[in-house]
Amino acid sequence: MKKRIQLILSSLVVLIFCWILFSIINSLSKDEGHQFSYSDAIQIDVPQKHSIHGIDVSHHNGNVPWHRISQLDLFDTVSVKFVFIKATEGRSLQDPNFHTNWHHAKQKGLTRGAYHFYIPTRDPIEQARNFCQLVKLEEGDLPPVCDIEVTNQVNHHQLKRNVKKFLDYLSKHYQTNPILYTNLRMYSDLFNNEEFNDFHLWLASYDEENIVEPDNLRFWQYSKHGKLKGNSKSWDYNVFLGDHTEFATMLIK
Repeated sequence: MKKRIQLILSSLVVLIFCWILFSIINSLSKDEGHQFSYSDAIQIDVPQKHSIHGIDVSHHNGNVPWHRISQLDLFDTVSVKFVFIKATEGRSLQDPNFHTNWHHAKQKGLTRGAYHFYIPTRDPIEQARNFCQLVKLEEGDLPPVCDIEVTNQVNHHQLKRNVKKFLDYLSKHYQTNPILYTNLRMYSDLFNNEEFNDFHLWLASYDEENIVEPDNLRFWQYSKHGKLKGNSKSWDYNVFLGDHTEFATMLIK
């Protein structure tokens, strides 16, 4: 009987130890998450684990208050470090605010990148030429971006083939690896395959609990409802999923 009691007590000790160990590991794994916390400055929850934050802008934002953006503290001493700026759309459209935004972003010390809004029903090479004609990337800029958010009922096989042509054209023209921006649904349906694994990924995903994190994921657009003091518009906020050394390797040399 005494041995049996000792065995039961030993088993209980082991179970308690395992439960404590599991709780510690589970707690640590949660701590390794994105650690969202509310930012009074932009009035949304911000992932605090990451220190390199940014925005993206286009003519839809109107006159961008660059002085506010360059001085913005999301929390503690973490500020906006980079900005993606719309340059072109389709075969011929060029954002009327691009040159102004491009100039002011650099003037304010922000790392800048340019993006093209891809139209699936338009020729990919003509779209790429439209972008390359306008955007002159310099040392220290981010790679060019293909922003694809809709299919326009183009079949998946053709769409993937054409987007690949567009990205390959940019890659050859700028001698750098482009960035593919898309939403979670389109990534899952179209771009979650080996054909696009070599391109950097910028993913729009607004569910902080369920973001997918493939190996080529570099940027995460975590909100499209951020604010700026003194401005009534909503702003897209992004974060780079890496450290400063990894960020530096992304830049045009």
